[in-house]
Amino acid sequence: MKTIRTNKTLKILPIIAVLFWVGCEDLDFPDPNNPTDDTATIQSLVTGAEAAMRIDLGVYLRDLLVIGREAYYLEPADPRYTGELLTGPIDPGGFLCYRPWQTAYKVIANCENIIASADADAGATGVAKTLEAYSLMRLVYLWDTNGARLNYDGDITADVATKAQVLAEIESLLDAGYSDLGSAGSSFSFSLSSGFSGFDTPATFALFNRGLRARVAVHQSDWSDAQTALDNCAAWAGSSDSDEGVYHVFSSGANDQGNEMYEDPTATTIKLMIHPTFYTDADAGDTRMSDNVVVREDTIIYDELESYLAPNMYSGSYDPVPIMRAEELQLLQAEVHIGNGDYSSAETIMNAIRTAAGAAAYSGTDASNAVDRVLYEKRYSLFLEGHRLVDMRHYDKTDELPIDRPDRGDSIVTFPIPETETPG
Repeated sequence: MKTIRTNKTLKILPIIAVLFWVGCEDLDFPDPNNPTDDTATIQSLVTGAEAAMRIDLGVYLRDLLVIGREAYYLEPADPRYTGELLTGPIDPGGFLCYRPWQTAYKVIANCENIIASADADAGATGVAKTLEAYSLMRLVYLWDTNGARLNYDGDITADVATKAQVLAEIESLLDAGYSDLGSAGSSFSFSLSSGFSGFDTPATFALFNRGLRARVAVHQSDWSDAQTALDNCAAWAGSSDSDEGVYHVFSSGANDQGNEMYEDPTATTIKLMIHPTFYTDADAGDTRMSDNVVVREDTIIYDELESYLAPNMYSGSYDPVPIMRAEELQLLQAEVHIGNGDYSSAETIMNAIRTAAGAAAYSGTDASNAVDRVLYEKRYSLFLEGHRLVDMRHYDKTDELPIDRPDRGDSIVTFPIPETETPG
């Protein structure tokens, strides 16, 4: 099982961050997701944004994983996971569509309030712009060419921004946030959760900002911008700990939530099952496969889909979920090298990762195989972190994703704009 780095002195998200789970109207605390001028503080808004990022995280990831054929979600009580997500069309009024959208805009609302606040210093606006960009990035991952809204005033008659416009906004926010962080001094005036341990000062949070900037540049094949961003977070990318990074954190505390991605892989019945090709496509000896899945003795079958592979990424209900890790940055660097035609340097990076995982080293990496090789590495290194669909779209390879029920009309679907965002 992949080792996820945790802080033994876990600093749980303050209770104010998660009051909306139980209804803050009954408690004498401000709601960070609906602040007023009288109640909002920078700390509550930052905490609220961090907490909101975890709302329906399981739905968001399951959407990506199922469409990207990394996993099935075999839920007899809700056949949409094996229906809509695999065959389409996606119901614009259904929860699979509107809940990830709503979550992103909860975070964005908090971030916009921080940016507009007279009490916000450069550290606060730097964090807010970074988290807002990350939320827009999540929207692009699901809505792709259908775009997203960049107007945050609730006017659903306004035009939906194109994918290109959303990506440009993400870049602009990240660059502005990076500038703010650079003038924010040596420490923040507020606290972040333990999910940002090691990234909780303006200088170290800026590494996370640049990591996201590299990711969005790579997804546009902007190799120059990607390299600049990677150079600016080299201290992180070069870490000997591949799991060093930023995480969603959870706890059993009152009004907090658990990791929605965890299930006991040995349970009689589980819902999240890994696509069998993750096992059959794995290179010999690759522990990224063997450590992260349980090969069950039984096969779970539902709706003409079947799998004998259960995820083994997490050991319990409160394990952290990665947002970005050093290993992703290393693979982004390999992609940049490939984009620039430097196959030898890309091979060196990939082989370091492969050797650590027990797989045989590559040789002869060139234009004919480099993209397929880096996609393999990202598939196995970033397993269940929500990258597979995005990566295959980037390289126009979604037609290589397995279609298990062609007679049912299975396809690679794209999310429509939610019904609640459509006039009429």
